[in-house]
Amino acid sequence: MFLGSREEMGHVGYVPAHCPKCAHQGLFSVYQAKRKLTVVALVAVPLSEQMVVECPKCNVRLGVPPEQVAQLQQQLITPDKLAGLAANGASQAPAMPAVPQPRGRTAYQVLQVDPDAEQEVVDAAFKRLALKYHPDTSKAPDASERMREIIEAHGILTDPNKRARYDASIGIRRPVKMPPAMRASDV
Repeated sequence: MFLGSREEMGHVGYVPAHCPKCAHQGLFSVYQAKRKLTVVALVAVPLSEQMVVECPKCNVRLGVPPEQVAQLQQQLITPDKLAGLAANGASQAPAMPAVPQPRGRTAYQVLQVDPDAEQEVVDAAFKRLALKYHPDTSKAPDASERMREIIEAHGILTDPNKRARYDASIGIRRPVKMPPAMRASDV
């Protein structure tokens, strides 16, 4: 019988990175996120595990795709190493590697919605932008190009399978949908 679930975040270290949300570049905190399920016998069973990078400026948390974990661990600066670098002075700190800028805008940025937006919000944003940039009504020189972008983004975000694949490709990992938690008295 299921009682509840929880997520544990263990701090692993820091990594030089670039935030796609606020464009901040610097050292980001790295966490190991573990999702556990608690059953009637009060045993916590691991469900999933993922590396998460957090922007120090806007606090957005970005999931690290499994294929990039090894690369992240090579760049990782442990808290002890960071403390040693701070004690020795910033002049001996390693140079920040150049972080590539994100390629273009994401579908969420094109439709101007949050990645956690519900389907109704995505549809409303599509309608608003379609009215604004439709080539028949807009005088903007790039209206047809913008409309193509908007239609493509809407097509991705309205199909649940395409959206899941797209989210994984840009590093967004959604938690597994769990049934609502029950109290012991409900059993």
